[in-house]
Amino acid sequence: MNDQATETGTAERPEQRLPEELAALARGRELRITIVRHAETEHNTNHLMQGWSDSPITALGTRQIEAVARHLASERFDLCFSSDLQRTRTTAEGIHAALDPAPELELTELLREWNFGGHEERKASDVWREVIVEHGFEVDRELSALGAIADQVGWRGLFDTIAQLDASGQAEQAAAIVLRADSALEHVIRAAADVPGDGAVHVLVVSHGGFITSLLRQLVPELTPDVILPNCSMTTVSLPAGTTVWQLDRLGEVAPVE
Repeated sequence: MNDQATETGTAERPEQRLPEELAALARGRELRITIVRHAETEHNTNHLMQGWSDSPITALGTRQIEAVARHLASERFDLCFSSDLQRTRTTAEGIHAALDPAPELELTELLREWNFGGHEERKASDVWREVIVEHGFEVDRELSALGAIADQVGWRGLFDTIAQLDASGQAEQAAAIVLRADSALEHVIRAAADVPGDGAVHVLVVSHGGFITSLLRQLVPELTPDVILPNCSMTTVSLPAGTTVWQLDRLGEVAPVE
């Protein structure tokens, strides 16, 4: 198991790839990518901005890991990747332990959540109120205000506002997040193309709620929801052999928790 962040060795691109450009990196191989969000954390239950900070997995989160591990144990994976943050690593290791055979689990910074800089570990509602005020709306109409702002500036504009309001200057701009998602997918797809043989390749990716939507927008933008998928949910995107069109096979599926 690699405990170090993955170095892709690729230069940062000035703009994101189109879905078909990412598909071309598979060199005609059939590819399935199953993406799992990490288990519930204490920050999730306390509604804190989590980003690159970490907090313990809850008791329910532990059961979620057990459930998703049971669900995926019957599937054969050729490659496994995870964000290197503790909550994703714990989730990935729980799934990995149930796989037979179990390919090496590779940890990488590329799959980390959006970085919220100085906003991390703050109440999410406080951050969103600041965004609302910045755009000139009334705070007591929070939900409708956020919807109106999103209609005006899109999801990128919302998160760019969060970055602009970060006094530390560390929060990621939306464009940087998109390029990081592009780099993460490039690394995963190139690795899949290099798997020996010419058969289908199945890849496991464990990441974060916000960043999973960034990954999906790179592959199936017209099908990506504007919501954060549930903890430990499973989403699968596939690429049929010899094509450059991604398919969304399952979205936010949750295994029953015992």
